[in-house]
Amino acid sequence: MDNFKKIGKKIVDFLGVFIPNITFLVIFLTFMVTIVSRYFFKTPVTWSYEVSVLGYMWTMFFGVGKAMEADEHVVFGLVYDAVKPRTQFIFKVVYNTFLLILLVICFVPCFQSMVGKKMVTGVLKLPYTVVFAPFMYMLAEIIVRTCINIRNAFKEYKEGGKES
Repeated sequence: MDNFKKIGKKIVDFLGVFIPNITFLVIFLTFMVTIVSRYFFKTPVTWSYEVSVLGYMWTMFFGVGKAMEADEHVVFGLVYDAVKPRTQFIFKVVYNTFLLILLVICFVPCFQSMVGKKMVTGVLKLPYTVVFAPFMYMLAEIIVRTCINIRNAFKEYKEGGKES
């Protein structure tokens, strides 16, 4: 079981760190090619916008799990930080449970929609199934990380004891 966890962690680390770095590099290089092409050769590059958008989408889709793992995602903590630990625990569990329910509900329809698409992108003619496959990975990873967050909330609350 430990080997399975190690292999899974390496795969998730690869997808969550290496792929976003590569896709961000692709965005940057595409941007540079666009500038050089437009201002030095006076010829616009038709594929640059599509590559940049796809690169940005893939960067976000693959990187969001790492942001959740590091707890570096955007949160509104004004009320959360002002309440007692027991209330914070309740907020964490309710928020993550609600998020989990919504993601599980939308997973199957999103998958069916993605697989059912026969459309292709405008310039590169990439199938939407390939373009949006990382979205399904993102949904699956957020579902798993949300379950981990719920488990960790209970563990932290038990270890921290009851509110004083």
